[in-house]
Amino acid sequence: LKPTGSLYLHCDPTASHYLKIVLDTIFGPENFINEIVWKRSDAKGDASGQGAKHFGRVNDIILLYVKNVGQNTFHPLFTDLDPEYIERWYRHSDSDGRRYKLDNMLGPGGAAKGNPQYEVMGVTRYWRYSKERMEELIKAGRVVQTNPGTVPMYKRYLDESKGVPMTTNWSDIRPIHGWAAEKLGYPTQKPLALLERIIQASSNPGDVVLDPFCGCGTTIAAA
Repeated sequence: LKPTGSLYLHCDPTASHYLKIVLDTIFGPENFINEIVWKRSDAKGDASGQGAKHFGRVNDIILLYVKNVGQNTFHPLFTDLDPEYIERWYRHSDSDGRRYKLDNMLGPGGAAKGNPQYEVMGVTRYWRYSKERMEELIKAGRVVQTNPGTVPMYKRYLDESKGVPMTTNWSDIRPIHGWAAEKLGYPTQKPLALLERIIQASSNPGDVVLDPFCGCGTTIAAA
């Protein structure tokens, strides 16, 4: 594996804890990055109505290790903002209809974290921006004080948002149902979107992608 390389190992919850120990031995526990939970099934009737005495088993596990922490290729990925979130928080609009929300500009941790203290629009606080940067934002019309004496806020536009940073909870990639166009009949076929996400996150165009088992070729199609 190249110094910039990553390994994604897919398994189910009955094996993930054993395989993590194996991977810790190979890579070193310091090169463990994430345990990703993928919702692989709807499992309707798995735990209810069938007499089962357990919760529905709907998740698989993907373990992510790298050759060297800090050297690995990684591209942050984002999912779309929830429409309800947009309606709740991006409720302000400019005269041209451009929607925005008001964000906190206070420096987390205050002086203890080295945030600068100065006055903005009559309010003295510890801020997350330098005084020079704050002046630039004010000139650009990105600082809003809703009422005299209130803490100024940052104007964050909806059309500038990349979305929600992706977490280790992957519940948005649907399993392959029997009627799916991509279904080939391979018993453990993975959705194309799952492999596309992995490849987009941890490789660049022209990089080598190895699937040592290959299955029905989903990784090949995604690459």
